[in-house]
Amino acid sequence: MTDINELMGSPFVRVKLVAFVHFFFISNAMLGTWGHGAYEFYNFLFFIAMFWTMHSKDSIEAVQTALVINASSIFFDIVSIALHYSIMNGWAVAFSIINLVLRPVSVALLYREFNTRGGTLQTGSVFPTSQQRSYQDIDRPTQPTPTNSQPGPNVASIF
Repeated sequence: MTDINELMGSPFVRVKLVAFVHFFFISNAMLGTWGHGAYEFYNFLFFIAMFWTMHSKDSIEAVQTALVINASSIFFDIVSIALHYSIMNGWAVAFSIINLVLRPVSVALLYREFNTRGGTLQTGSVFPTSQQRSYQDIDRPTQPTPTNSQPGPNVASIF
C-alpha cells in the first residue's frame, strides 16, 4: 500500500483531492438556505479555478488564482455563516463549518502545489510569478542571422 506522504507528494492527486473534498462539503452545505447567493458565487469561482488548475498542469497562474480564492473564502465563509446561521438548517450549517475548518488545510496543499509549479511569493509583488514574461513583437518579426555553415546535415562527417 502506498504511503500517504508519497500520495500527497503527487501534484495531480493533491489538486484533485482538494477539489473533491470541497465539492463534497460545499454541495452539502448548499442544501440549506443561503442569503443573496454570495456563498454560491465565490465557491463557484473557486471550482472554476480548481478546474483550470487541473487542466493547466504547468500553469502557475491557475493554482495561484485557486489559492487566492480559497484563502479569501475563509473570511467569506465566516461572514456567510455568521449572517445566515439563523435561517439555515442544521445540515447546511454542519457541512459549511466542516468546509471552513478544512480550508486552511487546502490552502496549505494549494500553496505546496504553487511552489511545486515554480511560483514564489516575492516581497512587494502583487501578482507573483516565477519569471518576468515579455511579449513577442509580431509587427516586426526578427530575421535569423546568417551563418557560414551549410544548411542541412554534414554528410562528409558521417564517413
